[in-house]
Amino acid sequence: MGLLTNSPALLAAAMSLALFSATAARAQPIDFQTYFPRMEAVRIDESEAPVIDGDLSDAAWSKAATTEDFYQVEPAEGAPPSERTRAYLMYDRETLYVGFHLFDSEPEKITAKLMARDAQLRNEDSIRVMLDPFGTFRDGFFFGTNPNGARVDALIENSSAIRVEWNTIWNVKARIVDDGWVAEFAIPFRSISVDASLNEWGLQFLRFVPRKNEETRWSNIDRTRDRIDLTNPGRLSGVKDVSTGIGLEAQLFVTGASAYDWELDDVDLSLNPSANIFYKITPSLTGSLTFNTDFADAPLDARQVNTGRFDLFFPETRDFFLQDVASFEFGGAVFADNVNGLPFFSRRIGIVDGRPVDIIAGAKVSGKLGPANVGALAVKTGGDDVFDGQYLGSARASLQVLNESKIGAVFTYGDPAGEIDNAVSGVDFQYQNTSRFRGALTADFAYLRSFGGDGATDASGQFGAMETAYRGDKWNWTTRFEHIGENYEPRLGFANRTGVRRYVQDGWRRFRPANSPIRFIEIGGFADVITDLDDKLLDRFWGGFVNVQTQAGDEFEGEVLSLYEDIREPFDIAGRLNVPAGVYRHERYTVSATMTEARPIAARAEIEVGGAFGGDFLSIEGGVSWRPSKYLRLGAEYELTAFDLDTGSLDVHVGEITSVIALSPTFFIATDIQYDNISENFTLFSRLTWEPRPEREVFISFGHSALIEEDRFPASFRAQSSSFAVRLGHTFRL
Repeated sequence: MGLLTNSPALLAAAMSLALFSATAARAQPIDFQTYFPRMEAVRIDESEAPVIDGDLSDAAWSKAATTEDFYQVEPAEGAPPSERTRAYLMYDRETLYVGFHLFDSEPEKITAKLMARDAQLRNEDSIRVMLDPFGTFRDGFFFGTNPNGARVDALIENSSAIRVEWNTIWNVKARIVDDGWVAEFAIPFRSISVDASLNEWGLQFLRFVPRKNEETRWSNIDRTRDRIDLTNPGRLSGVKDVSTGIGLEAQLFVTGASAYDWELDDVDLSLNPSANIFYKITPSLTGSLTFNTDFADAPLDARQVNTGRFDLFFPETRDFFLQDVASFEFGGAVFADNVNGLPFFSRRIGIVDGRPVDIIAGAKVSGKLGPANVGALAVKTGGDDVFDGQYLGSARASLQVLNESKIGAVFTYGDPAGEIDNAVSGVDFQYQNTSRFRGALTADFAYLRSFGGDGATDASGQFGAMETAYRGDKWNWTTRFEHIGENYEPRLGFANRTGVRRYVQDGWRRFRPANSPIRFIEIGGFADVITDLDDKLLDRFWGGFVNVQTQAGDEFEGEVLSLYEDIREPFDIAGRLNVPAGVYRHERYTVSATMTEARPIAARAEIEVGGAFGGDFLSIEGGVSWRPSKYLRLGAEYELTAFDLDTGSLDVHVGEITSVIALSPTFFIATDIQYDNISENFTLFSRLTWEPRPEREVFISFGHSALIEEDRFPASFRAQSSSFAVRLGHTFRL
């Protein structure tokens, strides 16, 4: 050391070498396959809590932990973002605070056209926060907003599905400023459940700039991983000694409703109290009770007309069943894209053969119990003139293994219609590996057995399926096999085709042209073969496709499909057009175009032509959306399906018009109008939602239905029923 201090030349040389070494170290490329950033949370006193108003000038924000370490995922993976993002994070005893300064060199071009709750922000300037406070690396909570302060909250399930129907109590404010826009989040710990023993949470920030079609992330800098993937999140440490109260939450509602039957000239008035009660048995395990459950706020199902041979699937939209839905997830990819055979489907509860039945009471336990994720549900339904009340239940448990994988079991009991003494039990294994590949290798297996009915004593009541897949940026492939016994009956689940085996193989290659208006081109093929249990061919579908996405986000696709169908029993299309038994071979050709909704006006169109059941087939789908301002969104959808067969012709028309009027992020009116010429049923449903405070809700709905005979409109317009409901709700937390 003395030699250096006594020799200025040597000292200068040493300093230069050190500086060079440090610079070289910083210049080393980041291995994003193993990279994850860290953030140490800063605690503040409750008296220092910022006012959530879209202004980061509160003194507390100067104490917060900050980061600007964002990287592009699209269009240039790993590159610095074109616009800076600064994130702030801190907490007090009750609340997690997250702030953002989202710099923008052209603030006048910021896209902010939506304001209603749970709006689709994929084509808006937006910022998202994802939390995994249990260290599952699969499940978590999603919070997002745009410059208007629109609130979007959701559950992330298995890093692959997002449940936007889930809502919780939290606050966010945002506004556009001279150099971009600002957002402030306040997320109560009582709203997300917290594992107090966990030293690190999973944390992700994600920003989208629609005019550049640019996505930047804080972690998971890998375009092969979905934006909601929590497999390799950033790490948040330092959150400790927080309060979730005694863990009791009570949602109390009173609903006044009237229904008028126009044909009978009859009015039905009702006043119904209802309640949902949640108690945190442990910080990570929640017990729930529901009484006289009210679903007045559930939206209309999307209108579907069944033009095929098998039952249609309608997703769950009711809040009580969506709470902690990830705890009941089973089978992974086995049921992600194909629900045939699903052991538990909560929509079977409270709806029997399309008719609503009362839910008298229900109890649920969900969350983490030691190392396991568990979910258990028991419900008592009411009876009517057709169905007797039933006791129904489901239980699910899973355990994380091999870092990214899990193994589990499921059990269901009960038949909503009360026809048989039905039960289903099964096991699953979900394997995932993202650490050894440039992408994700998955293998999902599920085995189920139903008991009761005809499948009580033999193997015909079994279900088995396995799917392996690789998801990368360049290459994607899937291999799938499933076996569904003839008498497999999940009465509390969903199965629309039994007695079959299915073999699926698909794959595609993605190309990214350099210096091109085209972002990528995908070219692939697929084959889907279905046999009976004697391995005799029933259906075969195979073909190829080309998909092109532009840098702006517009998409164009073409597909060629060859079909073979062995129809062993005649059926009627939409109940009107007969298809005789026989073997049918035909081809179909599809082209489609979708404009990005980053534009104020966006449209999509698809046309499919070819053969069907020995005749001709035509399908035309189209839609348009218009967002003239943040206060108004209008949309229209239309679908024509036309058959010209030897047995006759049939045109199926389905139309929908939607509107959302948002006066603020907490006050909006959503209206949905639907019609199809098969049921000849016209429906209008309008919902007003107002949240004067995060824990308080006012909900008003109006519905009207009518019959419109297709050939006699408008003279045939015949009103059937009208309904009006007012629901007041308040959430108490202790």
